[in-house]
Amino acid sequence: MRYSPIYETWVAVAERRQARPMDYAGPKDCAHAEKVRPKTLCPFCEGHEMETPSEVDAVSRLSESERTLDNYRRPNAPGWLVRAVPNRYPFLEADGEMTVQKFGPFLSAPNVGLQEVMVDVPYHGASLEDLSPEEFQYFIHFYHRRLHQLRKKHRWKYVQIFKNQGPKAGASLKHLHSQIAALPFVPPSVAQEQKFLAEFREKNHLCWHCEVLKYELAEQWRAVEETRYFCVFCPFASRFPGEIWLLPKRHVPCFVQSEREELDDLAEVLRRTIQRLEGNLGVRDFNLVLRTSPWEYTTRGALADENFHWRLEICPRTVIQAGFELGTGCFVNPLAPENAAAELKKEGERGQL
Repeated sequence: MRYSPIYETWVAVAERRQARPMDYAGPKDCAHAEKVRPKTLCPFCEGHEMETPSEVDAVSRLSESERTLDNYRRPNAPGWLVRAVPNRYPFLEADGEMTVQKFGPFLSAPNVGLQEVMVDVPYHGASLEDLSPEEFQYFIHFYHRRLHQLRKKHRWKYVQIFKNQGPKAGASLKHLHSQIAALPFVPPSVAQEQKFLAEFREKNHLCWHCEVLKYELAEQWRAVEETRYFCVFCPFASRFPGEIWLLPKRHVPCFVQSEREELDDLAEVLRRTIQRLEGNLGVRDFNLVLRTSPWEYTTRGALADENFHWRLEICPRTVIQAGFELGTGCFVNPLAPENAAAELKKEGERGQL
């Protein structure tokens, strides 16, 4: 782990990531992924449980009333709906302490952290837009469960849950899966948001995200959908063409503080949003990022930052960041969020919306 004072961020150097198995030989090879590696060799498929590290958590296909000593599912065996395993090719290592050392003008530290892979479904070859409402509920609730379990370890200050969909978004395997990266520090971009939100509340006596929510729902220029618990909209300063935020209407700092009804609603509105994104804008490659509050460990337990307001961000990867973006840190978006929202609000071609 190496620190860049110029960009105010840490860079994880992890050369063994190059050994990851790849279903995609390159961005143009998506249509021929099975020629690179057949699904019969996929380590995430049900029946191949012994080809992954030992699972850390799983949701059994059997309900509580169906479980007996005779049919109870054994760990690392078939019979699961969603499953979490350690990442075999991590860029973070769980052992050790993040002790910063100085090398001349440079700062360095061990790649301390924890990484898990969450296998979203037991079968191979599905597209996220094709999952059933129940399957969306399973992996959204599993996100909540894993985040809650990691928070109880009193070691990690921030946990990043994300999904890379498609080769242009960084996915290496075709089987639907999500990832967790737990950090012993608050990453710079999150710390910067914390600082802004704290200053905004001190000056205006309200949450900036709640103010955004009120404005977007009133104006409707960038709003895509409103449900009982969520607002779906394209943010005013969208970094990517078709970028979408799913923001809870209730001020909830940390994702683990969400209630069951909110999680159920999130699963359904996320399913519709993905269908809109893929059907109306033709986006197949995107990153799904959970942006949630860090926490501080006190004698009262793990406390979230009350100024924070968690959200899901969907970042389509349809354009390539070029020299200007890399040189300035700015983004160039060829699709205005107002026009993206208008396209996303159109009825789906298959009548599923």
